[in-house]
Amino acid sequence: MTATAAPQAGPVTTTADLDGNGEIETVTTTMAGDNDQVISATVNGVPTSIHLPADTQAGLQAPRAADLNGDGSQELLVPTSVGANTTQFAALHYHDGLHQIAGPDDKPLTLAEGGGVATKLGYNCSDTEGGGRAFGTVTAEADDLNAPSGQVTYTGTRTVYTLRDGALTVQDTTPFTHRADTDPLVIADPATCS
Repeated sequence: MTATAAPQAGPVTTTADLDGNGEIETVTTTMAGDNDQVISATVNGVPTSIHLPADTQAGLQAPRAADLNGDGSQELLVPTSVGANTTQFAALHYHDGLHQIAGPDDKPLTLAEGGGVATKLGYNCSDTEGGGRAFGTVTAEADDLNAPSGQVTYTGTRTVYTLRDGALTVQDTTPFTHRADTDPLVIADPATCS
C-alpha cells in the first residue's frame, strides 16, 4: 500500500497532464461542505470542476495522477473515504471537462486500496503489446487469519481492464486460491500507474 498525504483542512493540490498535450495542469481539491469536495483544474484556459464525496473526518487528501491506459493523458484517483486500513477512490478522466470513469457496470468506478492482513485490495497497471496500458484490480481475503505469521494465504480475483472513452471494459478475470501475499496475482502496486 502506498502512503497517502496527511489529512488537510484547506485546499490541496497535485499536478497532472490531464489532456496529454505535454502541459502540466494544477489540480486543486477543496472542501465544499460536509462530505463534499470539489476537484478543479484549468485545461487550455478553460476551467473545469466536479463534486465528489469526501471524508470530512479524514480531511482532504490530494488526488493521485495516474495514466491508466498509457495514452499520455493522466487520470485522477481521488480519495473519497479513509478507513483504518482501506482508502476508497473515485476515478476521473478529462474529456472536455472532468468526468467520473465508468466501471463495467456503467456506474462511477470506485477503487479500494489497503485492507490490512485480512483483505488485500489494490490496483496496478501493466504495459500491453500494442503500446498501451492495462489497468488491473486485486480483491482477496485471507484464508486463515490464525495461520502462523508469514504463512497467511489469500483467495480472490485479479481483474484486468482497458480504459477507453472514460469507461472500463473487462479484458480478463483470474480467480486464485491459497496464494501467498508475495504471489504476483495478489500483489497490487499503484506506482505502476504513474
